[in-house]
Amino acid sequence: MIFYKNLKKKKSQTAEVCLSHFDVGLASKNGDSVAKLNYGEMAYNISFEKGFLGTGLGVRALQVPATKNNLTECHTFDMSEVGEVKDLLVDKWYNQTTQEYYYQVFIVDQSNKIRVLPAIDSLGGVAWIQSTRLIDSPPSYCCAYKKQDADVTIYFSSSGALCLGLGQEQLCTNVPEMKSCVVHYGNFFGITKANNNKLIYTKKTRLDTWLANEGLSVVEFLDNRGLFTKLVTFNDYVYLFRENGITKISKYSVDGEFSFTHLYYSPSKIYENSICVCGSKIFFVTRDGLYTFDGNNVSKIMDDYDVYFTNFDNLNCSATCLDGKYYLATKCDFKDGQTIGCESGTFVNNALFEIDINKKTINVLRGVDIKKLATLDTPYYSKVVCSFNTTNKNIVGEVTHDGKMFGDATQKCWTSFETDFGFYNHRKRIKEVILTSKYDCQIKVKSDEETKTFDVFGAEKVQRMQINVSGKSFCVEFLSQNQNMKIDKPKFVFDVVL
Repeated sequence: MIFYKNLKKKKSQTAEVCLSHFDVGLASKNGDSVAKLNYGEMAYNISFEKGFLGTGLGVRALQVPATKNNLTECHTFDMSEVGEVKDLLVDKWYNQTTQEYYYQVFIVDQSNKIRVLPAIDSLGGVAWIQSTRLIDSPPSYCCAYKKQDADVTIYFSSSGALCLGLGQEQLCTNVPEMKSCVVHYGNFFGITKANNNKLIYTKKTRLDTWLANEGLSVVEFLDNRGLFTKLVTFNDYVYLFRENGITKISKYSVDGEFSFTHLYYSPSKIYENSICVCGSKIFFVTRDGLYTFDGNNVSKIMDDYDVYFTNFDNLNCSATCLDGKYYLATKCDFKDGQTIGCESGTFVNNALFEIDINKKTINVLRGVDIKKLATLDTPYYSKVVCSFNTTNKNIVGEVTHDGKMFGDATQKCWTSFETDFGFYNHRKRIKEVILTSKYDCQIKVKSDEETKTFDVFGAEKVQRMQINVSGKSFCVEFLSQNQNMKIDKPKFVFDVVL
């Protein structure tokens, strides 16, 4: 007599999940095995703001038009004699004769020459020499200024202040070397490089008549907010940023002195090169993350991105702002074991963050070692310009949104959180993925049991791919080596064993 074992078939149900709102961006602070499928845990060289995974940031050599009448035909600059770009500054000078501003990018080259790259360049890309009188390179500080009612750009060095303007060049040797300075209501405020625990101010704003020890007032604060780092004019006040705090400087009468109000103490170091006015806020980074300051109150923002900003030595970071976006070039550990772009060699910084200050979303360009960021904002066009630390250090670049880094397509990656699709401790089998991908890409699906990678060929229509990956928890990656990317509403269909 033959006995048959009673085999009970396990029940299952079919379910699906659609990643339909990529515009929510990244949320890399904590994993969530249920609810964060529309967020990415890690992503770089990809954009999100239009609701799909799209072409991300890039960089290329700065391009400018020859005339204001044709802004589409642009050219680069001949940088063959520049060597290393040691410093970069954007400034404008008003021409009383033509009654218009001249916008230009200033650079300090390998030989300490100050060169000019005009925003409208009719000379065919010549990085022409403005001055050879700068002694120190890079200078300690550069700023826009008024000299005899004319716009000038000042380079402060140990030899004094070098004033450059339309048809003028003057070295004022009796001016101390500044770490940071501003002019506010006819008063000059400065932090000297020799004494960066003291604030000097004077009503003498004509540097060519200014004696270093005459007509100066000096303020020193003996508290725990640290050394003075940067002065910023904002909301009709001057704000003094310090290593661990912010102080407001107020003028309380027409001919009177100034009052000082200590507004904020930071338990961790404020990185001075991250401080940037963006609209109605000042943005800055500390070792604890990203902060905003409205003139009275400091708020920590975007905690989900703390993994990118906390516990790093960001002394060599740089920041600027354009069109409601805060740009920060800095160092970041992506903690994925990959080597992207500049990370294959020696680098100072390896990431550029583009942060939408209204939407609180972020795009990341990984693999670029940016030294200095600045905003070239003219009536004709606007762009973020940059210089570089290691590779391409003889180039002035500009930030793009074309998915390329100096002509080569960036490596693009979006990684989901580990997820159980809402079915905790149940085994599942992802049967297929349904998506529209306009360009070639790859999909990598990792589970606690196996990992599979699938090639997707670009098409305008919806595609269905059989993948058959089993496990209890999953992680999905979208990868691309192409310049462009457009992945829309990927849907994963799976069976759940009940």
